[in-house]
Amino acid sequence: MNDYLKHYGILGMKWGVRRTPAQLGRTMITTKRQLKADKVKLERLNSGKHTSVGVTKKRQAAYDKRDKDILEKRIKYNEQKLANKAAKKEAKKKPTTKDMSDDELRKVVNRLQMERQYSQLVNDGNVSKGKEYVQKVIKTGTTVAAVTTTALVIYNNAGKIKDIVSKIK
Repeated sequence: MNDYLKHYGILGMKWGVRRTPAQLGRTMITTKRQLKADKVKLERLNSGKHTSVGVTKKRQAAYDKRDKDILEKRIKYNEQKLANKAAKKEAKKKPTTKDMSDDELRKVVNRLQMERQYSQLVNDGNVSKGKEYVQKVIKTGTTVAAVTTTALVIYNNAGKIKDIVSKIK
């Protein structure tokens, strides 16, 4: 009897989801892990520690050459990919004040001060216009409310006003 368990699944595979042969080549593995695994495989191929059962030496040599070429290309590609990623990350990183010269620091500070002054100038005009508009709306609303309240008071007290006017005549 066999005392081991073989697993033929793919990393990230879901139950009941079938993959096409084209998708089987792609696994859900990070670039760093793939690079490390490829280097281990290449080292094993170069050392000759692997053996295949039922394959002639000539055929095995052809397979090894093909596998080495594939692994070397993939290692080169992944190393370049990681280097590009690191370069992008480095480019995005802002320099600290300790890394900057006096001139660079002075330029940055002047730029920030000018931006702040500009935004204050631009926003002051907009705020006063908005404030002015809101004040007009509130004033108009207050006038309308006062007129409406006066009209309601007159309507509700029409009988009393009528009596007062008739007594005056």
